[in-house]
Amino acid sequence: MLIQFRLSVAVILLLGLITSCKDSAVLPQSWRSAWESPSVSYRPLQIVHGADIRNKASYYKDTCGLGGVVCNVPFGENYLKSESEWKTFVDGVEDMRKNGLRVWIYDEDGYPSLGAGGHVLEDDPSLEALEMVYDKDSKTPFVVRPCYEYAHASNNFYMARRYPNPLNPMATQKFIELTHQAYYDHLGPELYRQVEAFFTDEPSMMAVNLGELREDVRKNVKVIDPIDTKKKNLPMVSWVNDLPEKYKTRYGEELMPVVASLFSGADEKDKVVRQKFWTLLAELNRDYYYEAIQSWCKSTREKNDGHGPLASGHGLREENPSNHVSLDGNKLLVSSGFDIPGLDQLSSDPSIWEDSSWMAAFFPGSSATLNGQRRVMCEMSDFDQTINGKSPVDVQHMQASAAWQMAFGVTDFTLYYTIAYGDKYPNRNESAYREYCNFVGRINSILMDASPVRKTLLYYPIYDLQREYIPTADKMSWRTQSELTKTIETSFRQLGANLLKAQTQFVLVDYLVLEKAKVNSNGTIQVGANQYSSIVFPKGITLPASVSKVMEEAKSQGVKIVYSDDYNESPLPEQLAQLVGAEEKLIPVGESVAFGKFTRDGLDIYIMTNTGDQSYTGKLNVQKGKRYVKFDPQTGQLSEEQKIVDQSVSVNLAPLQTRLFVVL
Repeated sequence: MLIQFRLSVAVILLLGLITSCKDSAVLPQSWRSAWESPSVSYRPLQIVHGADIRNKASYYKDTCGLGGVVCNVPFGENYLKSESEWKTFVDGVEDMRKNGLRVWIYDEDGYPSLGAGGHVLEDDPSLEALEMVYDKDSKTPFVVRPCYEYAHASNNFYMARRYPNPLNPMATQKFIELTHQAYYDHLGPELYRQVEAFFTDEPSMMAVNLGELREDVRKNVKVIDPIDTKKKNLPMVSWVNDLPEKYKTRYGEELMPVVASLFSGADEKDKVVRQKFWTLLAELNRDYYYEAIQSWCKSTREKNDGHGPLASGHGLREENPSNHVSLDGNKLLVSSGFDIPGLDQLSSDPSIWEDSSWMAAFFPGSSATLNGQRRVMCEMSDFDQTINGKSPVDVQHMQASAAWQMAFGVTDFTLYYTIAYGDKYPNRNESAYREYCNFVGRINSILMDASPVRKTLLYYPIYDLQREYIPTADKMSWRTQSELTKTIETSFRQLGANLLKAQTQFVLVDYLVLEKAKVNSNGTIQVGANQYSSIVFPKGITLPASVSKVMEEAKSQGVKIVYSDDYNESPLPEQLAQLVGAEEKLIPVGESVAFGKFTRDGLDIYIMTNTGDQSYTGKLNVQKGKRYVKFDPQTGQLSEEQKIVDQSVSVNLAPLQTRLFVVL
């Protein structure tokens, strides 16, 4: 009996010790080590177009704090053709890798990608982008013609140059042959396998007027293909010669008898035609451009023992949903063709997320989530400031501009920042750059391997935007569209901003995602491997029957569904947080605080960045944990473990200040 008693006591003590260990989480030492000395895998990359990067590794890594480069053979007349330039490039890549730096490859001479510096159309002019235009005053009102004048190809900051057709698979295949395959051939299998990604820049279906450049900017743009000033500016849609056949194959209906509906008409039959047309173009755009590059990269990796570049880059005008129809068909759909989806952020004003720039991060971020990916790339600069005559931003604004995006899920930064300005702007030098890169590296050392926590879905109303889209000869914006489009886009913009101002993150989903979603009996809707407890819909939308059926089932199982049409005004931040049942939140709401929650190794991680000009003082409600550690990415300091009192953590943020909290 005594032996049994002693054994029982020992078992009880052992169980107590195990339970105590489970309740006493500690900050992993590997996290501390990575934070104290972030590796190159967590640091930004510098975009160095055509620069001779030989013998620059120490400068980039040690002096500037960078993790690597995005590079390419030099632009210009010899682009892709000069063996001496190829050799210089290959030697530079080899030098970067020998010194432990990362390498991405930029796939174009400037932008938008697909032209291979003009060589695609030099080899085959028939591959040029096409548009169908509508001239109501002509006896032949519908005409197919080359797409160049008035479009982005002739109105961008780099070069006016004719553009191939991404709706023609032969154009992308020629592009891959001239660029991606050439990089593989020159680098060779061993060096090629050490490249992380190809970066493709602002491809689009092209046929839309996005407006002309300012005259002071236009004079600095190189003109390769002269613009025909006599060409009539007309409403246009993207086209490819076999589109009528593809439309019939896809829908079993003829396109040409109803083609007028693409340019006018408010009846339901017109809207149905438009929605089908733009859905088809989105699918072709995804298949023939994005997934063609992604598939080539994948097949090349498979031939190279699984090593080699992923497909990355970004599209155009993420912040303008009305433009998504003409540029992409469906931006969420086409971005699924990226292994590392991305955005560009030309402004280093960190407060811009509060209006519409949140979309720039959430479209690629949602695409990554929906495809089971984690990494999201941002091409980052202070271009908006410098082109408008302002000084380059200081390191604090650079840091906050990265941090709000990292709170929203961005992981990889490719930089167009100028590293140093000499005596002209002494606040921007190598030392400041290193401070910025250390900041990004520290945050990534904690967050890159963590999973974003998002329990809300926000409906991306591309179905309605496709139905409503009417081409215009004028500069395209939501203001040129129907009143319903204005209502939908305004509501969508406000809902996203207000959810984020209430520290409630979300994943964007369209009708294609929702009609395949699974409703669970535990009050959640499942998309892929993730479960969500609420979904928010903008004003003015028309749900397809397939989605309405899913929503009826979701409501019956207790999923929180918010229809903005039920409210006179767009719900305000605090109201939205209540409607979707947000758990973790700041009290009071910090409307200028970019907030993200992540989980890693069973620990909850919170990141907060004050992007406003006023200090924030409040507390964060947390759902579990007894202690926390506070991280300061600007100084690199970690606090001692502190107790959590009443399930809340005190938060004090000065303007432009970022903090991370790990709950133990």
